[in-house]
Amino acid sequence: MKKFFTILILLSFIVSFVGFVGCGPKYASKETMAELEEAENACESAKSEVKKLEMQIEELKKEKAAKEAKVVELEKQLDELKGKK
Repeated sequence: MKKFFTILILLSFIVSFVGFVGCGPKYASKETMAELEEAENACESAKSEVKKLEMQIEELKKEKAAKEAKVVELEKQLDELKGKK
């Protein structure tokens, strides 16, 4: 997932770069500028989505570790209870 967003961001930068280089010495048309602005907005949106998803991944990793620790604790308690019978 992270790789996909990285590729998306890189493609957005490439599109932006091609927009600037392709214009040459003449000015870009209003349509081209609108497309460029749209691409930049998409890029920013993708960046914020990547940050949000990375934070979510970290939260889920912490949650997973806590649950794994709880499983180990419960297994120990179960073993103790089995030993008392």
